[in-house]
Amino acid sequence: MKKKSYRYLLSFVVILFVSVFSHFGDVIYKSLEHGSEAAIMVNFFVIAALFVLSFLVFYLSHLVKLPSFVVAIFLGLAAKPLLVPIATSSEVLGIVVGLGATLILFSGGLEIPFANFKKLIWKIFSVSFVGLFITAFLFSWMIWGLGLLLGFKLSMMVAVLLGAVLASTDPAAIIPVLKNLRFHNRSVKDIIISESAVTDVVGTLLTIVFLTISLSGIVFENINQWYGAIFNYNSGIILAKQMIFGAILGVAGYFFLEILLKFKHFQGEEFEADSAFFIAVPIIIFTIALFAGGSGYLAAFVAGLIFHITEHLTETERFFNNLVDGFLKPIIFILLGALVDLPRLIEYAPIGILAAVIFMFVIRPIAVFASLGIFKYYGKERLSFKDLLFISFVRETGAIPAVLMLTIVALGLRDMNGLVEIGMWTILLTLIVEPLLTPWVAKFLGVAEVMVDKKSVKLSNKSSIVLVTRGESFVGRLPFVKDWAVRHHAEKIVVMLCLEDKFTNKLETHIKKIAINEFHRIEEATKKSGQKAIEFSFVSRRGVLDENIRSMAESNNEVSVIFVGKKMLDHRLDEIKKMQIPFYFID
Repeated sequence: MKKKSYRYLLSFVVILFVSVFSHFGDVIYKSLEHGSEAAIMVNFFVIAALFVLSFLVFYLSHLVKLPSFVVAIFLGLAAKPLLVPIATSSEVLGIVVGLGATLILFSGGLEIPFANFKKLIWKIFSVSFVGLFITAFLFSWMIWGLGLLLGFKLSMMVAVLLGAVLASTDPAAIIPVLKNLRFHNRSVKDIIISESAVTDVVGTLLTIVFLTISLSGIVFENINQWYGAIFNYNSGIILAKQMIFGAILGVAGYFFLEILLKFKHFQGEEFEADSAFFIAVPIIIFTIALFAGGSGYLAAFVAGLIFHITEHLTETERFFNNLVDGFLKPIIFILLGALVDLPRLIEYAPIGILAAVIFMFVIRPIAVFASLGIFKYYGKERLSFKDLLFISFVRETGAIPAVLMLTIVALGLRDMNGLVEIGMWTILLTLIVEPLLTPWVAKFLGVAEVMVDKKSVKLSNKSSIVLVTRGESFVGRLPFVKDWAVRHHAEKIVVMLCLEDKFTNKLETHIKKIAINEFHRIEEATKKSGQKAIEFSFVSRRGVLDENIRSMAESNNEVSVIFVGKKMLDHRLDEIKKMQIPFYFID
């Protein structure tokens, strides 16, 4: 308890220091205004500040165990005076936001296995189109009604835009929450993750249509007319162009990425420059799609969805993920925090908090049951009532809604009072409340179990080599590991199995039998060759593989080296560097 309190205190001190330092922003910028290169110096300083704040977001979020987006918003609030040059420049803000959204949506597409997407396409499209429209429509009416009830002067445009902006869920916030859950119906997890990425695109398209109508000067008398306008001829043309050209450019981006992949396969080696081409593709197709009147965001998402990264681009993928997760996503929320006036945020707390609660626990369930309820009775993989309840609970919103709010602010529209403040409360509460309760809700409903191991990893007092596996791949790797053990005079080889979300008692028993048979076969061959015998053992763990590896590395086990597959821990290299045990990556 004391350690936890210390972490919160340290985080508070860091944020307080950022706040105090930021209030010297005017002094700093005035000191940089002398000379012909004043503007460049100011911009360089702001960019450096964003880098430092992104760095702090990562470490503070790990320190206090809060979603990084939440920490980024607080740091943005604290650093507001320091970020004035960006926050007050609609042009710079638009560039940063557009670039961030493009690469974030491209990343969202990459995270979805295309095979799973195709298998569940009707369920995904139903909740992503019908469900999102219902969510947006009900949320807009709810905001409008609460504004009148609580005495907040909100324009109808704010209510309409908040519905479109906040209707989507966020894969970056949802995926880490679902990672430690083993679902009895795997399609539940796939639907949630796929929907979260697709709704980002659909929510963006809906927002673009409303903004286009608003900028054209058309005025409607009520919210029904705003949403009814989506189905008229002009809006249909806008949506058709957005989707058709966006999809075409997305496919074109996929072919460009395939060219890179084929080239790397022929070359047989990956170079640092590959990342430049990889990142350029979504940006280029985004630009061309906009020029053609299509959705650049849809193009970026489609390219990522269709493309499948292989081992030839692992370093590129790792760099790209670090760029998006470590810099672009934090920056979006830092800037969102910088745009908020804290007194106004407190002023809008009653409507913001109430709207978020209704959003999570009333509107989301209505939208899910209305769009997915039919699949309780029809389809190959039917959803149970409890499955639908769980999908209803997963409501985290995040990066793209934040991007859209920043985009609206950058446009400089009139009568937008309350948009950012209410949106901020909704984002904060969905990111704080639901991730904490999701494992409990999954267990309570019986749709999933938390992948944890009750006992710590215990091997033996002998010097051991550990070969970790998620399935039967260890069979082909075991002879190599055995030869390595003989050359290095190791006494014991341990095969550690982590089936993760594929776990069943039957599969665990089956793989254990395979392992024991392999052990006997290798032991017999060792005896015939006259080599020194090596002890073999098998350990099965029900938790997540990388967490079991970390637990084993931090324990007192006599582990000399850990063998893993090349693709197994691609996104955990930073953690591996901190471990004292060496790793050996094998095919």
